[in-house]
Amino acid sequence: MSTHRPHPTSHPEHEHDHGLDHPHDHAHDHAHGHSHLPADKSDRSFAIAFFSNLVFALIELIGGFMTQSLAITADAVHDFGDALSIGLAWGFERYSRKASSQDFNFGYRRFSLFAAMISGVVISSGAIAIAWTAIARFSEPRNPATIGMAGLAILGVIVNGVGAFALKRGKSHSEKMLTWHMVEDLFGWIVVLMGAVIMHFTGWTWVDPLLAIILSGFILWNVLRHLKGTVYLLLQGRPASFRESDFSEAVLKLEGVAGIDSIRVWSLDGYQNVMSLRVHIHSLQDHRKIEQTKTQIREIAGLQEFQASLVTIETCLSDQGHC
Repeated sequence: MSTHRPHPTSHPEHEHDHGLDHPHDHAHDHAHGHSHLPADKSDRSFAIAFFSNLVFALIELIGGFMTQSLAITADAVHDFGDALSIGLAWGFERYSRKASSQDFNFGYRRFSLFAAMISGVVISSGAIAIAWTAIARFSEPRNPATIGMAGLAILGVIVNGVGAFALKRGKSHSEKMLTWHMVEDLFGWIVVLMGAVIMHFTGWTWVDPLLAIILSGFILWNVLRHLKGTVYLLLQGRPASFRESDFSEAVLKLEGVAGIDSIRVWSLDGYQNVMSLRVHIHSLQDHRKIEQTKTQIREIAGLQEFQASLVTIETCLSDQGHC
């Protein structure tokens, strides 16, 4: 069976009597169904988002204590988690650019999932702690400084807007996820601003802990939803977007392909897929034609709807069912 080893010591591919191909390097440019920003621009986007979130988290943490607003404090904890997420994603995005090695044959893309797991646990723990504190605050109400809350909320809208704009051009999975996350934060600050206005004109102090619980619940729901997808990828679940019937139909249209089976697909990082399969090409005996067919299969696998950039193909040349 063919095995993919993206390593400098890979051997040239040739056919066995049973139609099995030896390992060789399948690194083809066309197999990547996506593109990335240049490394320096990607790093600049991460840097802007990271430092803006970190500085603002410090500001709102101080502001939360000064205004006695639990809603502001809740979002401060959340933004510290955001800064951690962005920092980890930034670091692992740089690390994942390393070439594959003997120890990590498929490269380092899965390190981004490890970063997502860490940040998800941290943010979830913070959200639960704030929600617990907010419940206790109902029995011990405080009068938050609504003008200060409103000012921080407006600043929060600006900071998250800048961060989302900085990341929106990114093509990587991490950058897309963080962009939407910052857009969610922007709406969260709009809710805090509305709450500050309501408390300022009504004096309803219970709105503050209620907002903290709502924000914590919203944060927790989104984090757990993303964690579920991360765990699914770590357990090598098949990408939800991959349609085996569509892929098989496209491959079976190729000249000389009698059948295809043993299709296995998993994702390295939620964006770059790995695939292995067996193709039955009984009528093809010419070595060059066999290689041409395998190249066509890799081209199909690399299309945007399949996104398999690392493909291993086992060829079955026997029509007697011995494969």
